[in-house]
Amino acid sequence: MAAPPENTGLNDAERFVAEHCRRSFLSLWTYPNPQGQSGKELCDLLTVCDPDVIVISVKHIDFKDTGRPEVDLARWRRRAVDESVKQVFGAERCLDLDAVQQCITTKDGTTGLTIPAKGTRRMHRVAVALGGERRALFCSGVAGGGNKYVHVLDGPSFATILRELDTISDFVAYLIAKEKLQAQVMMEGEEDLLAVYLQNGRTFPDKDLICLDGGVWHTFLQSDAYKAKKGADEVSYVWDRLIETFCRDQHAGLLLGGHDIDGVERALRTMVREDRFTRRGLGKSFSGFLDANQQGQARARIHPDPGLATYVFLGCPVDLPREDRIAELKARCLIARWLHPEKAEVVGIATETPKPGQGFSLDLMSLLIPELTPEQAALAEQWQQEFGYFKNMRYCRRHEDEYPN
Repeated sequence: MAAPPENTGLNDAERFVAEHCRRSFLSLWTYPNPQGQSGKELCDLLTVCDPDVIVISVKHIDFKDTGRPEVDLARWRRRAVDESVKQVFGAERCLDLDAVQQCITTKDGTTGLTIPAKGTRRMHRVAVALGGERRALFCSGVAGGGNKYVHVLDGPSFATILRELDTISDFVAYLIAKEKLQAQVMMEGEEDLLAVYLQNGRTFPDKDLICLDGGVWHTFLQSDAYKAKKGADEVSYVWDRLIETFCRDQHAGLLLGGHDIDGVERALRTMVREDRFTRRGLGKSFSGFLDANQQGQARARIHPDPGLATYVFLGCPVDLPREDRIAELKARCLIARWLHPEKAEVVGIATETPKPGQGFSLDLMSLLIPELTPEQAALAEQWQQEFGYFKNMRYCRRHEDEYPN
């Protein structure tokens, strides 16, 4: 997973959006000012995380108050919103040309940015309009040619959404829900609509018109449910820190599993695609495993659910050669794939049994087997019997509510 370029050479508006992307999950896949085949800038920010592509255009136009509200607002919208929408659709047209995809140049000069195939791609369009915040009831989106939806956000709402929906899956799910929304929406700020979405089971009410006064978001922030969720989510950031560690080690060439570059990349993308609620369970599971491993109560653990993959955690003695640890991790991942056939991918995470005051290394791998062959199943069973891996399993299931009582 190559690191996107730094946010150099940007204007103030682009830097505002790029900085919020950098502080969030989007930093892994966001490319400022990508250029197309002719060297022309496609958009201000391009986010690519297969199958999702997010085209972001940002304009900062100061709102000029001449005492004629309707005229002033129309003038501002034309320059801040309409011009961004035009740029977004222009970028999309370029991305639809296969030849252009291989010629896209990122800020650091690299070419050949991989774009998901048009048949599988999910395109999301975002226009960030700065300079006219809260001058009037804000329209959350506009439909362009072919009924293609463009999300229109101001500065405060863009920052709030990235802060609250701080995984790629949560963010994209919100964009998709809005794109399917049939109601006309009028509001002071997008965060009020976000509050409706979160309080309504991450869906929108089936209405023809949603008209929101200001204060819906503030009321939601003060609710016991929101505070309980935030408290419960704290353990989920264990997963975020694990991802950051793997990304840093991969860039530094410290992952032995990096000999299988595709496997490490795939594992990282699977880990990052887990939403915040799922990360809560994964964070608890991994933290609990580390504690049990340190106390000598568990060498390995399977986390079958929830998650996009089956996860295997392994902790070995410090004196075990790292190559042997990776070999054991691979064997355990195959056995986990055999034991849990409902998921095609197994992500394995291995470390040393941690000791106070000492550092430790980590290894990461992905085993992707869409259909387990009889030979693979027989090998998994053989290894289970021979080495005792996951032979006498005890499963613990727990119920979790996103908003605890």
